[in-house]
Amino acid sequence: MNLINTLENEYELYGIRWKEKPHIIMTDLGEKRIRYWKDYERLKWHVKWRDESSKGSGAVPDRMIRTNSGETAIQYGEQWISIHDHAEALFGCDEVERWGQFIGNLLKCAVKYDGKENLDLQTELPVFDINQCLRLSQKYMEANFSCITTSIYEAKERLKLSEAIRSKVKDSELPVLEREMSFKNGKKIFHFLFYQGGDAWPVRGYLPFRMFLLEWLEHSSPLSVKQLLTEVNKHFTLDHEQGLLLLAEIVTPWEIYDCLKQLDNSSLERMVEGLKKYEECWESNRTLVKTVTEWFDEKRRKVAL
Repeated sequence: MNLINTLENEYELYGIRWKEKPHIIMTDLGEKRIRYWKDYERLKWHVKWRDESSKGSGAVPDRMIRTNSGETAIQYGEQWISIHDHAEALFGCDEVERWGQFIGNLLKCAVKYDGKENLDLQTELPVFDINQCLRLSQKYMEANFSCITTSIYEAKERLKLSEAIRSKVKDSELPVLEREMSFKNGKKIFHFLFYQGGDAWPVRGYLPFRMFLLEWLEHSSPLSVKQLLTEVNKHFTLDHEQGLLLLAEIVTPWEIYDCLKQLDNSSLERMVEGLKKYEECWESNRTLVKTVTEWFDEKRRKVAL
């Protein structure tokens, strides 16, 4: 039995036809996205975060559409298949409250997730390697490119600060998050924030949220980032250990990897272009670090008053 016939038998969807094979179908209830899963544990995790983060939220994740018998997915050959609502229009970053509520709920279920032991072998804990950065940058530092020399020095100092913060909360539980948290995954259905998740193995820690904040900053302003953190804090407290874990991730100079990838010394023109991109990448991330650390400082001062 082909996939379309299988879907018609398993779901209350009619007139199913391909729009963009093998992922987007048209149905009597509009466009739907098909996701394919080879690992059942990964599927279970994605079902869990979508279901949990939607509770009491003004935002709607792309939960698995249930089958006729109430299942979240069907087995098809040697893999599992799930169906999700699909949308194209971007939600944007104007309604900070909606985003803050959604991310707050998301972080809450990411910290309390009770099936982490099943993900130990697959779930990555990203580790920053300063020695690799030094190796990649050595020839440019020897040529006395000031932007690289300065950024490597700052990266070392930030790494020390990050490690000092982590040492204070080393026994605290890290969240398990989707590998990619993206502002662009926020779609609009009527007036609702509809968040389209992914299907990759998750990662431990706040790095995906850090990347989300950087992307948010690129589409808005430092003030908007602070407003977003304030809204998140209303639903998921950043006043104690989890806030320190987030701050440690923000301070970690992850962007140095991306900066170094911009470099290309195959010609003078490419080298100049690469150095320009390097400086732009470093400065945008520096703005994020400054913005988030300012927000934490402002919050502490308000508490002290």
